[in-house]
Amino acid sequence: MSLNAHQRRVTSSELRANLDLAGLDTATLAAQLGLSTAAVEDALDIGAATDPALVWRLRDHLESAARAASAQPHEYTYLPERMRSAAQAWFGVGDHRFSD
Repeated sequence: MSLNAHQRRVTSSELRANLDLAGLDTATLAAQLGLSTAAVEDALDIGAATDPALVWRLRDHLESAARAASAQPHEYTYLPERMRSAAQAWFGVGDHRFSD
């Protein structure tokens, strides 16, 4: 499964909402994940060439960070938890839930 343009826009908005809830900026998020700021920006924008496993990693990290900031994370329309096993099969997504 890959996301179409509309689904990428919605998911990008949801990732950025959780970035805000976590009180993080992209430079801090990049440092936490050991990535460049450009790589994080690209993943947050979910470009057509973005690695789906990285998007899931951001999703999980931002959920955890939002909870650590005492916020209720924004739910994901197209990356719900029930899709994790399919993402693992399709993209090799690890089980990063709240581990970053």
